[in-house]
Formats: sequence, C-alpha cells, structure tokens
Amino acid sequence: MNASLRPLALLIGVNFLWGIDFIAIEYMMHYMSPAVFTLCRLAIGALLLLIACALLRGGLHIQKQDMLQVFIAGGVGMSLYFTVENLGTGLTSASFSSLIMATVPIFGMIGDRLVYGNRITPLKVICILASILGVYLLVRGEPMGIRPLGLFAMFAAAILWAFYIVYTKTLFDKYDLLTLLTGLFVSGVIVQIPLTVISQGISHAPVTVTMTGVLVTIATAVICIIIGQFGYVYAIGHLSPTVVSAFENVLPVTTVVLSIFIFGKLLTGLQIIGAVLIMLAVTVIAVKGSRDD
Repeated sequence: MNASLRPLALLIGVNFLWGIDFIAIEYMMHYMSPAVFTLCRLAIGALLLLIACALLRGGLHIQKQDMLQVFIAGGVGMSLYFTVENLGTGLTSASFSSLIMATVPIFGMIGDRLVYGNRITPLKVICILASILGVYLLVRGEPMGIRPLGLFAMFAAAILWAFYIVYTKTLFDKYDLLTLLTGLFVSGVIVQIPLTVISQGISHAPVTVTMTGVLVTIATAVICIIIGQFGYVYAIGHLSPTVVSAFENVLPVTTVVLSIFIFGKLLTGLQIIGAVLIMLAVTVIAVKGSRDD
C-alpha cells in the first residue's frame, strides 16, 4: 500500500472497530460500571503491552523529560476518556453516542489551530455551525429522551479525545509505537485505579461476572483498544489533528448499522437529517484541513 494512504486506511479500519466497540460498551453497561469496565480493559492492555515491550524492547524506556506528558496523555486518552465514554453510552445508546463523537473534528480543529497554527477559515466555521444544528436535531429526534448527564458525558468525551489527539502528536517522533502505547496504557491504569475506587465508593454499582461478559471484555481490550490504538497513534503521527479527528464520522455509520441488526433500533427522520449534517460538515473539514496542512 502507498505510504501516504496507509494512515488514512488505518483510520477507517480503526474507526470501524470502534464503531463495534460502542455496541459492546452498551451491552456491558448492564453488568458493570463505566469505571470498572474501563479498568478491566486497560489492565488487560497494559499487561499484554508490558510483556511485549519487555520481550522486544528490553523493558519500558521513557525519557525523564517526557514522563509527565506521557502520563497526562495516557490519563486523559485512556482513563478519563474511556470512563466518560462508557458512562455516556450507558445513559444514551451506542448509536447516539457514536453520533455525538462525530463532533470531535470541531474540537480537534480548534486544538489544531491553537497548538499548530492551522487556519480556521469561514468554510470551517460554517461546518461547525452545521454540526451544531445536526446535534440539535439528534437530540430533538431521540424517541426515548436524552438524559442530560449522558449528553454532557458524550460531549466531554469528545473534548477529551480531541485533546488526546493534539497532545499525543509530538510524542510520535520520539518513541516507537510499542513503547509509546505501553506508556500510555500504564499511565491510564495508574489514573484509573483511584478513579474506580472513588466511583464505586459513591455509586456502589454491582459487578456481574458472566462468561459472555468476560469474553467481550477480553476481545474488545485486545481488538478494539490495543490494535485500535496502534493504528490510531500511527495515524496521529502522520496526519494533522484536524484530518485525524474528522475520521470519527466513520463511527456512527458502523454503530448505527450494527444497532439496527443487533438491537433493532432505528433512527428517526430528524436524527437521520442531523447525522447527515454532521457527517457532511466533518468531511468538508477533513478535505479542507488536508489541503491547508
């Protein structure tokens, strides 16, 4: 495959995997809290990556001056993001959550401008307004009603993920993928442990262990989280934050189609119009962003 097309192809594949992951999250929220599910998956990922790093790299080697940045990136992108995403998905639905995540390009574009100086043009502003209108139609068209906390959680997740994209980019030139991902996962676990203890102490949410749940947790940790992060961080290192974040619009396509087959959930007319507006807006942002970079 052409080297210039590889990161784009990986982004499409990764976001397809994460569209499936939203379905798994919606299922697992019936059996455990968002914080516990996040900790389980991060712990599996960190353990496997530490073993691989020890065998292939002789251990995890992060330079002292980069430890804080790696820790913040892992804490935000692995711990806080996945916990908030799981919470939002549990309070809404897989389809609705993935559609809200299609607003990530808005926040990614803003971060791209602030950190790397890429321009925000009038066309991009129009796209932002169109995305906002699309989100309004999504909320207005939700037949079961949207819990305010779920809506807030998903927007918070979108902002956290955009921050992760922008903040992680500079680390790519310093470390290979295995070392960087291992550091991010370990940092995520360190942050997630006290977060889970506090969360469980407040909510007292029950944890139900089933064979299906165990298999879903392990499979999504390996396929959606570890493999997905490898592809995503590779793309972050080769493309601008605006273009990387724009590919979040693959998420709703995957999740909505799968939700129809698995859960029998159909979007209303207003939600379809809103989804189309969001996806058109972020696609224009992606094309415009790739030309401006």
